[in-house]
Amino acid sequence: MANLALGIDTGGTFTDGVIFNLDSKTVEASTKAETTRHNLTLAINRCLDNLLDELKIKGNKQFDIGQIKMVSLSTTLATNAIVEGQGAEVGLIQIGFEPHQGLPTPYFASIAGGCNIKGRITKELDLAAAEEAILEMQDQVDAFAVSGYLSVRNPIQEIQISELIRKLTGYPVVAAHQLSTDLGMHERTVTAVLNARLMPLITNLMDSVKQGMERLKIEAPLMVVRGDGSLISEAMAREKPIETILSGPAASIIGALTLTGVQEGLVIDMGGTTTDVAVLYDGRPSLNQEGAMVGGWLTRVKAAHITTIGLGGDSLVQVSKNAVLSIGPQRVFPLSWIAAQYPYLVEELQEIRPIDYSSMDTHPATILTYIRDPLNVKLTPTEQQIIDLIKEGPHTLHYIGKKLKKEIDLLPWHRLVNVASVHRASLTPTDILHVNGKLGLWEKRAAELGTAMLARRYGVTAEEFVNIVLEEIYFKLAGLTIDRLLMEEGAKFSLFDEEGGTYILRKILSRAGGEEDQRQVHFSAGLNNPMVAVGAPVDSYFPELAERLDMELYLPQFAEVANAVGTVSGKAVERITILVKPGEGGGFLVHTPQKREFFMIFEEAIEYACKEGQKYVYEQAVEAGASDIETMVERQDRYSKLSASADDDNLEQKLFIESTIEISAVGRPWSDK
Repeated sequence: MANLALGIDTGGTFTDGVIFNLDSKTVEASTKAETTRHNLTLAINRCLDNLLDELKIKGNKQFDIGQIKMVSLSTTLATNAIVEGQGAEVGLIQIGFEPHQGLPTPYFASIAGGCNIKGRITKELDLAAAEEAILEMQDQVDAFAVSGYLSVRNPIQEIQISELIRKLTGYPVVAAHQLSTDLGMHERTVTAVLNARLMPLITNLMDSVKQGMERLKIEAPLMVVRGDGSLISEAMAREKPIETILSGPAASIIGALTLTGVQEGLVIDMGGTTTDVAVLYDGRPSLNQEGAMVGGWLTRVKAAHITTIGLGGDSLVQVSKNAVLSIGPQRVFPLSWIAAQYPYLVEELQEIRPIDYSSMDTHPATILTYIRDPLNVKLTPTEQQIIDLIKEGPHTLHYIGKKLKKEIDLLPWHRLVNVASVHRASLTPTDILHVNGKLGLWEKRAAELGTAMLARRYGVTAEEFVNIVLEEIYFKLAGLTIDRLLMEEGAKFSLFDEEGGTYILRKILSRAGGEEDQRQVHFSAGLNNPMVAVGAPVDSYFPELAERLDMELYLPQFAEVANAVGTVSGKAVERITILVKPGEGGGFLVHTPQKREFFMIFEEAIEYACKEGQKYVYEQAVEAGASDIETMVERQDRYSKLSASADDDNLEQKLFIESTIEISAVGRPWSDK
């Protein structure tokens, strides 16, 4: 019997699944199920049931659950949460330094403590101040993050504060030293906060997958895709969900390679919330060595160099009261979809009249739908009224305002969205495609009503508004593509950021108008490398875009589930970085992510670092269920010349700075036993 893998990608809109033949490298079954944010288990179970039903329809009578050797998961939920500013509220304790830049949380405190570059404690912890700050933040947050000055050289104080937080609150806590060995306090702090923000979300997702596996008696190990396309164990993903940012796009890249074999070019993945582009060299995506940038935050997560914009099938289309059109980056449910689930919403939309919203900041056709009660955040009376009103079913802001006898602009619903207790529905590109007939999945009338309202505010007909929105989508996609290619050539500018650049880009995209075309200069563009487009909406946009940009386009079979294919095409990888530095009074210090050790003899320090690192990554790979494991050690020694005339090969004429030891365990993420 064939060895099979089950691949699942949970996005903001759809949960995609494949059953993949590990021997023949072919897709045996595929499906797309709607992601039910309020209950991810429903989406996972529908995905699994659909896959098994498809196998039966194809007459695969030999199929046995035991053939599934691994289950692998990727998701855009982590990326989307960061882009949209959602997730758990996080309290941050900083040790030994004050913040000098913005942080992804308003709840933070700085306490005394810290060590020097060698890891020696230079100031004792102020535990009393820490306890006071923790208790003060307790009722406002769901999790904590701890970041200490130079803690990568000695994590002991971060560990102490983490233990104190657990003792006082029992909340999840993340220490910065667990996530990165790189210097850069701000970036490590941001990474720790975002990791804490994502923990409940990723834990919920993996729990849903595990429940689905248990229901079907699937006993294979669960793996999760990292942002660089490699696979990590379920346990590591629970501890370090920040590793899963950009895992969805990374899986799409690997899936695109698997489905097409294209080795050089671009992969562009358009989903419900974001569009991501990566450049391929020799069949591999380039890596961002500085760390992934997501939602405007620079992290210390090593990931594929993916450029992401907040544009997808479910991006919020809105027009301000000053008639300014914008698309994204926020994701919302399409009006057509939510009205198909709750038909009474069409009547609520029909009740809204132009006079009701002409001077409002908020679009009254916005619909609020209940997801869950906040974890630890205390609600105001009006926030609680909104939650109570929509628990039985979603309603428009127009309806909610009437029921609560409040002006729509005064309804305090934004915080409920930010903490993921409420999700909203409004006009999206998916609705626009329903209006122009390219899609017919759900309730067209709701899409038409939402389009008509915004068209009226924009001062055009509904038909004109549809075309304007589509042109804006083409503009954003073209700018993303060309900007990324220019970046690869070393360009220091962006077409999006330059007034002249946006002018030229719009001219490139505009069609020649025949005899009535009075333009004096015609612009065009041509992309030398092919593009592979994957994701559910690509058929609706990229053939047209490819024609306008004169580019070769691949739309592979199973493009809509390329991300799920990518989840089962990577390798299991565990990594650790260990530093060896000179001691303060001689000897050598070995800095691991868990502790520091002292040795008088350099060779003994190196031997210890390599031995401990190999043991650690091998055990982690075995625990993850990997087989055929190989460990690899890469060591880089840094020296400084004592004089300009010093001999490069003579160690006596050089000063030792540090040794960086990268240790990896790479294995097949499944066993055929």
